[in-house]
Amino acid sequence: MRILRGIAAVLVWVLATVVLIVAGVLCITLILLPLGLPLMALGLRLYGYGVQLMIPRTAEVRRGVRKRAGLKPRGTVKGDVKRAKKRGKKSGRRLRKQAGSTGRDARRSADRGRERLSGLFGRARKSVRG
Repeated sequence: MRILRGIAAVLVWVLATVVLIVAGVLCITLILLPLGLPLMALGLRLYGYGVQLMIPRTAEVRRGVRKRAGLKPRGTVKGDVKRAKKRGKKSGRRLRKQAGSTGRDARRSADRGRERLSGLFGRARKSVRG
């Protein structure tokens, strides 16, 4: 489908180029200027249509985003969010189980280190002030 749209866009661009050339020739002759200006506008509009043919449709963009995000193409956005939330909870549980006591020990040691640093900074402030 993309190939057909690309070919159609190229054909529209070629037609637009021909129309612009004819419009340019008509604009050079002052008598035919009123005919050349609308023809030039038509040529520019044809270029715009060609660009629209080259840009992917919204359905194609959605499909690509879902594919990159790893979401299955079914249902609504609400369902996708629900599945992503469920997947996140599952992976969080799995990580917590893997961390086990190691995670708790690391958290405790980090808290102790923070307390020690705050104590040192407090004493340093007092000694600077006093």
